[in-house]
Amino acid sequence: MYTFDLDRFVAAARQAAGDDAPLAAVSRLMAHVLRHPDDIAASMPEMEQDETLLFEDETVSVWHERFLPSEILPPHEHRMPAVLGVYRGRERNRLWRLIDGTLHPAGWLDLAAGEMHVLSAEDVHTVQALDGTPSLGLHVYLGPLSQMDRSLFDWHAGTPVSMTAANFRAMKREV
Repeated sequence: MYTFDLDRFVAAARQAAGDDAPLAAVSRLMAHVLRHPDDIAASMPEMEQDETLLFEDETVSVWHERFLPSEILPPHEHRMPAVLGVYRGRERNRLWRLIDGTLHPAGWLDLAAGEMHVLSAEDVHTVQALDGTPSLGLHVYLGPLSQMDRSLFDWHAGTPVSMTAANFRAMKREV
């Protein structure tokens, strides 16, 4: 029987990030743990914050994410590859492309428990939980996410805005 262990996952993500092909290694790890999303949910400690940094160094950042159905996160970038995995609920990612400094819609991607997606360093997305319940996930970024100079993007003009906590809160959309 499989039992998810958060500390083992973080250690495995750290090891995968140091692999010769880190994105492939992290993707394999995420695919492996997501085969048992109910075990992850049963083993996961209660997280007080919607976004919780579990570990970060120069090679990798591991986050626990909770997205709420009552809000849509503003368009934002990560500026590094990211492997996003959902273990509870469903979420909708609206994908965007940055062309000549302005955002343009590039489609939708819905993820359900047990599914994952890889974002490139150039990808921009918004996130909203679906079905009236929070979406819970594990995200692994190939770099020090909290130390990056990142951008949000204006909903109407599609132009970059500095990623600050105040701007992020102000730009969330209530639904």
